[in-house]
Amino acid sequence: MLGHFAIASEGNIIFDNFSHKVKLIAKGDVFHIEGTNVQVKLANRIIVKTKKSIKKQQVLGFHHKFTNITELFQGTKSNFFSLALNKNANLTKVIADLQSFQRKHPTSGILLIQPDILQLQSKAELVKEDNDSINALPAKKQVIHSRGNNALYYQSPYLNLLNIPPLWQKTKGKNIKIAIIDDGIFLEHEELMHISPTFSYDIENKVLSSSPKLAIDQHGTKVAGIIFAAHNRIGIDGIAPEAELISLRQPKTWTSSTLLSFQLAKLAGASIINCSWHSQILLQPLAEVIEDLSVNGREGKGIAVVISAGNKGIEVKPNSNESAINSAIIVGANNQHFSRLAYSNYGESVDLFAYGKVVKSTTSTGKYGTFSGTSLAAAIISGLSALLLSEKPELTIEQLTQQLKVMTKTSSKIKQQ
Repeated sequence: MLGHFAIASEGNIIFDNFSHKVKLIAKGDVFHIEGTNVQVKLANRIIVKTKKSIKKQQVLGFHHKFTNITELFQGTKSNFFSLALNKNANLTKVIADLQSFQRKHPTSGILLIQPDILQLQSKAELVKEDNDSINALPAKKQVIHSRGNNALYYQSPYLNLLNIPPLWQKTKGKNIKIAIIDDGIFLEHEELMHISPTFSYDIENKVLSSSPKLAIDQHGTKVAGIIFAAHNRIGIDGIAPEAELISLRQPKTWTSSTLLSFQLAKLAGASIINCSWHSQILLQPLAEVIEDLSVNGREGKGIAVVISAGNKGIEVKPNSNESAINSAIIVGANNQHFSRLAYSNYGESVDLFAYGKVVKSTTSTGKYGTFSGTSLAAAIISGLSALLLSEKPELTIEQLTQQLKVMTKTSSKIKQQ
């Protein structure tokens, strides 16, 4: 239903995004966003936001070129749909027709119209790992923990830095569901075999499995290792190994795919949604869905949507990408002295900073590899959030964020440096 096909388009496409006009300029088989260096691809689909009261069949009737409809996200006050066009339809014209219909019929229930967009860059921003990076080693032979009094878990220094081992005396994340939206998770790794996912789904291939499909699909397994790795005296110790996993494989940035991932995470009962990534530009549908989850999820206490700040060493500007969403928990990267790493993004929307230097984590080859940056920092905060919510499930997002700031020693000063 969310398949991606070649599209017919004549001329440029203009649509609303946060009350601003975005112009897509056609250049061969891709589009360039005017005023930026961002390139995108489009599918023969349109994303439509409607009032909550509008039914699917009503939406399908908004244009005669619509052939199929998929409900992407059921919000508190509105819904998002993906509408597929027939193969002879012209995307530019259908969008213009629908925009005209919205203007002429303001009570129709249409609130927003956008093309379904694929941003042409991987979500995960990589950082150059420094000279103390750890070579990948076989999973079964590497016992690396020192467990003496106050001994540093030297492959996982964030454990002692955040004083996590004492928290394990109370909980290891039991009864908390964590959704990981990423490129898949290799659950056959010895550190992850104890996990029986609450829900597992591949958005791209539409199957009930989130196993990595390509050799480059390592990122999600690394995130999972930081959070879920078994306490089995080998490899690494996960921060919340007894939490429940919701695994969603979504390797591409189609708006429709991302909205559906958040919907499935919500339906599966996630208390925490880990997004160790962000896109190049922030699209209004994603911002509104994350806002809805953060404010209204978990029976009004808010789902913790944890997003990495990014690894470019720049200030996050308003509405620039997902790391600018104020209602989410945005995580930058620091070092063992709680100072921001030079490559970590920063700014008003960045709530806190966690360890981001090179550590070891699980890989989809069944071995270990290096992991660093704000992706690592976000994974650490997701795991730590699970411990805090497991002990005190009544915490609101505001209360949780405040506790996390104290534990990570995040001050207002570091956010501006």
